[in-house]
Amino acid sequence: MSQFARCPHTFRPLDPGATVSPYTGLELPADWSESVTHCIAMAGARASGKSLYTAVVIKQLELLAARFHRLIRPLDESTRERYTTHYETPLYLEMRHMAPTPTSTSTDAYQRDPLIFTLGTWRAPDGVDRVHNLVLRDVAGEDLENTETPVEELEFFRHAHLIVFLFDPLKVPQISSYLHGLIPPQASLGGNPEDVLENLRRILGDARPALAVTISKFDTLQKLAALPDGEWQAIMGNEGSSFRRDTGWDFDRHDQLMLDMEIDALLRYVKADTLLNQLEEAYGSRGERHYFAVSALGESPTGEHLSRQGIAPFRTTDPLRWHLQRYGVFEEPQPGGVSL
Repeated sequence: MSQFARCPHTFRPLDPGATVSPYTGLELPADWSESVTHCIAMAGARASGKSLYTAVVIKQLELLAARFHRLIRPLDESTRERYTTHYETPLYLEMRHMAPTPTSTSTDAYQRDPLIFTLGTWRAPDGVDRVHNLVLRDVAGEDLENTETPVEELEFFRHAHLIVFLFDPLKVPQISSYLHGLIPPQASLGGNPEDVLENLRRILGDARPALAVTISKFDTLQKLAALPDGEWQAIMGNEGSSFRRDTGWDFDRHDQLMLDMEIDALLRYVKADTLLNQLEEAYGSRGERHYFAVSALGESPTGEHLSRQGIAPFRTTDPLRWHLQRYGVFEEPQPGGVSL
C-alpha cells in the first residue's frame, strides 16, 4: 500500500502508483498516490454547526498558511464550486445563516463528494518533501441521527484520520437543564448529540479513529462570564483558563492539554454524564480522544442574519491542527524531519 495516500472518497489506503481508486473506480488526481492525504470526517447532530465550521476553518487555514508562505487551494473545480456556492457565498458574501446540509438521499446532496484542498508541500514523515492534501467529508445531521442509515454509506468514518464531533452544548439535555434561566431560550431545531454518538459507535464497529470532541458555539457559554456574580461568573470569567483565550496561530501542546482537562471538568460539573459515559465506553483506552471548544462565528446569528460585529472565529483550527502537527504541517521544521 502507498505509505501516505488514501482514497479521497473511502479514506482507504492506496497502492503505490495508483491512478484509479480500486474502491470506487474513479480516477485519482494527478500524482495523488505520491502525496500525503489527511482524511477528516465531520460528525454532529442537526444544527450543531458543521457547515459553519467547515466554511470558517478553510478561511482560517488560508490565513494560517500565508504565515508559512503557502497557499490553500481547492484541488479540483468541483471542490471550488461547491465550497463557493454552499459555504463561502452565504456566510462571507451574503452574511446569512447557511442552509441545512441535505440528507444523503436528496438529489442535491452536494456533500456526497469530498471537499479536497491542497495544503502545499511539507516534509513528510519519511523525510521527503511531498504535497499534503486535506480531504473533508461532511454528513447531514439527519443521516447521523438515523440508526437506519446504512453503515456502508458512512463507512469512510472507519478509515478517517480524525473525526471532528461537533455538538451544541445547549442540545445536551443535562447541560440545557443546568443552564435553564441563565441563557436566553434557543431555537428548538437541532438533534441530540448523544444520539449521534450512539450511532457513530455503530458505524465505527471496532475502528477507533482519533476523535476531536468539540463544543461548538462556545461563545454562548462564554457569555456567562458577564453575569454579575455566582458560580458561572467565577468559572467562565477566569481569565487564566485556556477556554477563555485564543492562542491565535500558535498551536501549543501544553495549552491543548490544559484545554482538554478544562472541558472535561466543565462537562462533569454540569453533569453531562450520559455524554461522558458514552465517550468512555466507546473510546476509553481504545483510541485517542481530545476535547476542544470552538466558535465559528464568535456571536450567535439573529434569525437568518449574522451579527453586525462580523465573523470572529475562536480556536477553530485547533481540532485539525491536533492532527496536522504530527505531520509537521503548519509547524516550523525540526532537524531530522518528522517522527510520528
